[in-house]
Amino acid sequence: MPKIGLRMIKTSIAVFLCFLIYVLRNEQGIVFYSCIAAVLCVQQDSRDTLRVGKNRMEGTIIGGVIGMLTLVFMKYVFVNDNKLFCYLFISLMIIPTIYTTIWLKKPSSSYISCVVFLSITVSHGADGNPYMFALKRMLDTFIGILVAYAVNLIHLPSTKESDN
Repeated sequence: MPKIGLRMIKTSIAVFLCFLIYVLRNEQGIVFYSCIAAVLCVQQDSRDTLRVGKNRMEGTIIGGVIGMLTLVFMKYVFVNDNKLFCYLFISLMIIPTIYTTIWLKKPSSSYISCVVFLSITVSHGADGNPYMFALKRMLDTFIGILVAYAVNLIHLPSTKESDN
């Protein structure tokens, strides 16, 4: 049976710290995104955590900005009540989202850019203030990344099994 490793413990600590920060922020934002970022960004060492966190933040910003611009365009310029046509437009906007990551030489951020873009345009496009959701989404992701990096900088004692 596998043992509980240091990375599991650090990930658990990072998630708890995200909840703690959320409480200290008077439960502002969406703690889910901080926790998810922390889980995904805690890596074997702080260098890898920084690399993964950087990709995640870049992708979150790209997807967030394009998602907000898409919602503005759909609300004020491209007003159409036909849901299927709106879904087609959102689907087509995946192309500039991915293209932007390639153009900025950030191809490893493509997948998260698309995830953030879709979470903003599909899941929260009808919210009262989807732009605030997008900004909070970016901030909460950044918090999770910082927490993951800080936790990974802490060197917890570990016991290594000998080969004997």
